[in-house]
Amino acid sequence: MLTYHDVMTADFGGLSAAADKWQETADEFGKVEKRYRDSVEKITMDRTWLGDSANAARANFAATRYEYEAAQTQAKATATLLRNAHTHFTELKKQLESSRADAIKAGMKVSDQGEVTYDYDRLTAQERGTAMNHPGHAQEIQTAVQSWRDHLRDRVKFVDDADNDLKKDLEAVVKDAGGNKNDATVGGFNGDAGKVAAADDQAKKARTELASVMEMRENESLDDYLKRLQREGITRLTGNEQLAKTITAYLAGTAKAAMVIEALSTVGSGIFKLSKYAIQRGEVAMNAPGSMVAKFVNTKLAAAQPGSLLSKIPPNLPRAMYGSDLAAEFGAHMRKGEYFIPKSYQANLATVAKNGGLGQAAKAAGWLRGAGIVGSAGATVYGVANLATYNTDMIKADPAKFATEVTGTAFNASLTAMAVAPNPITVGLALGTGAAYLGATVWDNHEEIMDAGRAAADWTGKTAEKIGDGVSKGLDKVGDGIASGAKKIFNNPFD
Repeated sequence: MLTYHDVMTADFGGLSAAADKWQETADEFGKVEKRYRDSVEKITMDRTWLGDSANAARANFAATRYEYEAAQTQAKATATLLRNAHTHFTELKKQLESSRADAIKAGMKVSDQGEVTYDYDRLTAQERGTAMNHPGHAQEIQTAVQSWRDHLRDRVKFVDDADNDLKKDLEAVVKDAGGNKNDATVGGFNGDAGKVAAADDQAKKARTELASVMEMRENESLDDYLKRLQREGITRLTGNEQLAKTITAYLAGTAKAAMVIEALSTVGSGIFKLSKYAIQRGEVAMNAPGSMVAKFVNTKLAAAQPGSLLSKIPPNLPRAMYGSDLAAEFGAHMRKGEYFIPKSYQANLATVAKNGGLGQAAKAAGWLRGAGIVGSAGATVYGVANLATYNTDMIKADPAKFATEVTGTAFNASLTAMAVAPNPITVGLALGTGAAYLGATVWDNHEEIMDAGRAAADWTGKTAEKIGDGVSKGLDKVGDGIASGAKKIFNNPFD
């Protein structure tokens, strides 16, 4: 297996030079094949030489000419394989060099043999002491070092895999498949070598296309880039570009709809919570987002009668899902002159972590609240990374889209803060950023909203017209019926 040192010190120029020599060899075989055709094989073609000897010579000469043609094919295929290998190996080496540079930029040392260690020389004496002696920091460093080791090892393996593939292709090129017309030699040149080269060319094309797809384009945001990758991936998987566009648009629309619903819910509940807080002059405690179910379930379980179905639910299950009130007690504090002990859905997790540690904070949060925090925090990190890819030209080209990205990121950040520490400030921030996101979304999609409004108005107008026609016709029928009935009555009152 190739090593890091093998790859970094390899000169792949020899592959390109060898490819040129093999192409020259193919050209020379071509010249010999033409001379043989025009001088030797031609003797059996003019029908002046007849009989069994002529037939035998014709078959033998055709077989010899086939070998000259097959030799050309094999030499050309070899040249193609070596030329493609040169391109591929050069690209993979550049990727390894880039990964090494990234590792060094991340604070690592990389030896000539590819051994990765942490570069403590970059740190001050105080930072070095903390990094080496603090258990948590030391573990983080070791994890990072191992991650970079694995990454560089994978890059080397890519080159080794490519080397093994080249070896298999070169072995396949020189293996005479046999069975072709005029091929009378066992173990001669491979007339089907072009198929191996064609397959390698196709693989090269696929790699080139993939590299083009994977490369982030100019004036493309991170969000647009990932959506394009998603669309390209579905297209390659299904072979249906239109289906890929439809699925990508549907997923994007569903995500946006969920975000809008979340914003509407937050704005509505935020107004209610702050109003209630103001009316009761701060007596009411704020609840974390999505805690209504937790409050309902915990209340029901507390009031469950012995022997009932609810009483048979393991107590650890609700606590794990919705949070532990016992752990939430670490968030107790003075409020308006009284000692306030929060429930799990009221606890400030930062305070709980400060007083009882991260373990107690996790218990107080529970699975559902913890998942919400992780989700909104992850969305915030993604949003910040996405905004970092914008430049002035991109903002000018679509300010509404940029505003939606900014307010959406701010909204996710405020949701994270509210989930960690539910209080009037975080609720107010979530309310404000949610309202801003809704406004930006309406601005960004105002044309679609107007089109939908016009379509709805048109539908309403046509429907009303149909209803009006129906009512009018119905009244006419009623009128005709009344008139007809009255006539019968007046004509024959005793019927």
